[in-house]
Amino acid sequence: MKIIDISLPIEEGMVTYPGDAQFSKTPVCTIERSGCNMTKLIFGTHTGTHIDAPFHFLKDGDPINQIPLSHFIGQAQVIEVNEQEINSIVIKKQLRDGVERVLFKTRNSELYKTKTFLKTYTYLTEDGAIFLTEVGIKLVGIDYISIEKFGTPDFKVHKILFQKNICILEGINLSHVAPGIYTLIALPLRFKGLDGSPVRAVLISGYR
Repeated sequence: MKIIDISLPIEEGMVTYPGDAQFSKTPVCTIERSGCNMTKLIFGTHTGTHIDAPFHFLKDGDPINQIPLSHFIGQAQVIEVNEQEINSIVIKKQLRDGVERVLFKTRNSELYKTKTFLKTYTYLTEDGAIFLTEVGIKLVGIDYISIEKFGTPDFKVHKILFQKNICILEGINLSHVAPGIYTLIALPLRFKGLDGSPVRAVLISGYR
């Protein structure tokens, strides 16, 4: 059994989506002063590797704590995409029957090498999102901070997925992962009533 960490390190200066809260840390106490180390953290619900819940864009959508944990644990297929857009044609060529979780490996994973947010990342199209709602997908992931084309005013891709209660895993790093079938574990924190949560996402290969 091999465990592959596909999470981004959470650190000051990390890449965030424009307008999101920047991660920062402040020591509350130290071993020298109080006998222990404790740290105050400031970050957003969409910091680093994170899950978007339907409540992120739907007023009546489920918040992160109401999504069944089964969405975040189970078989997942990593699909490699070389095109700029991930559309239904691209997905149909590779998606295996019965898969409920799909992760897209793109050139985006190389974009993490710069600490600057880049707007030209690979994204999921509307027709790609519609196709995923038709084949029983529970979770879709992508290797950048957003799954939606930058500058889209209505966030239609998010809404298409959320209306079918499909969660979105964003900010994964798949640069060191080969396409194929794995077991995914990406559990969110139990934030009551919130729109998302950072996760520690891992893929397991050779697990039975």
